[in-house]
Amino acid sequence: MGWLEEKVLKWKAAIDARAGAGRGETVADGWREAGDDPVKLAGWTARAMERLERLVPDAAGRREIMLDRSCVFTEEFGDERILALRKIYKDTGNVETVLQAMRQDRERFGQPFLEDGSIIEIRQPRDKEAYAKATNDYERQMSACFCPLSRASRTRLPLEYCCCSAGWYRGIYQGIFQKRAEVTVEKSLLNGDGSCRFSIKFRDG
Repeated sequence: MGWLEEKVLKWKAAIDARAGAGRGETVADGWREAGDDPVKLAGWTARAMERLERLVPDAAGRREIMLDRSCVFTEEFGDERILALRKIYKDTGNVETVLQAMRQDRERFGQPFLEDGSIIEIRQPRDKEAYAKATNDYERQMSACFCPLSRASRTRLPLEYCCCSAGWYRGIYQGIFQKRAEVTVEKSLLNGDGSCRFSIKFRDG
């Protein structure tokens, strides 16, 4: 199974689970024709999001679907780093100490920081060299965005699309702190912002 089929099947399952059987197939219609062409994939993604909005009018429901569709850190990199960070928190009880350890492994965790009681993640560019050389917003988007389904989009996508990336962070922070994390997409390159910014809070503080 290729990466695209795996991602589409996961998305369809999330839609069916939250919106009703068969709706996932309707949203994902036409994905095979997109192939691996970045521009075609971006066009298909924009149309799929429009279909999702029609079929699932509830914005909160759509956000949950996108969260469920996200890639999972431990599936890509294993759980060793998460368990090490969990131990740091268990031993110290200090969030900033955990974030300091994360910042030392910026290839995996970026540069998270605390702001007004929330953990803030500003997504680092996927291709730092290309990002530094970019001369316009579209080139910056192409070099920065991690999502192969959308990075070539010339159409702005709603912030809820990037709840897929929010799900990536939710998995990381719930794995570390073992508490329910709520992740908000505050900015997105695909929505016309200059960066992708996520805010992480925990229900019990």
